[in-house]
Amino acid sequence: MQIQSSSSQIGFRARFLHSESLQKVAEYAVEHGKFDKLNRSRLDISKHYIDRRLMFDLGTDEKGFPYAVFTRYVPKYSRIPQTIDDYKNPLKFVYKSGKKTNPLKYGLQLLIKLGNNAPHNKMYKNVIAGKR
Repeated sequence: MQIQSSSSQIGFRARFLHSESLQKVAEYAVEHGKFDKLNRSRLDISKHYIDRRLMFDLGTDEKGFPYAVFTRYVPKYSRIPQTIDDYKNPLKFVYKSGKKTNPLKYGLQLLIKLGNNAPHNKMYKNVIAGKR
């Protein structure tokens, strides 16, 4: 599904909006033989709440600790969204690592954790199913 914003097109891949961080994590998973786990997690995430979309971004803070930001988009109306304006104000969920580690490894672990036992795990309930 393609969503057009005023400045550019945004392509959805299943539940996730395309981002450079997500692409780098997928490449990291392929390099380290964990793409099957990532893909299984993606499929488990996509089974429920099919109207919601996620943006995934990675970064490091000033001390070198990685963090991941999940941004949830929910449609304003019951119809199929045609533009980015058809979504409510996005909600951001930030997960910070307690130790210095490779940001790509940390992001991969979070994405796999989000899909484990979905939709019954706490992280899934907070990021995707949450009512806030």
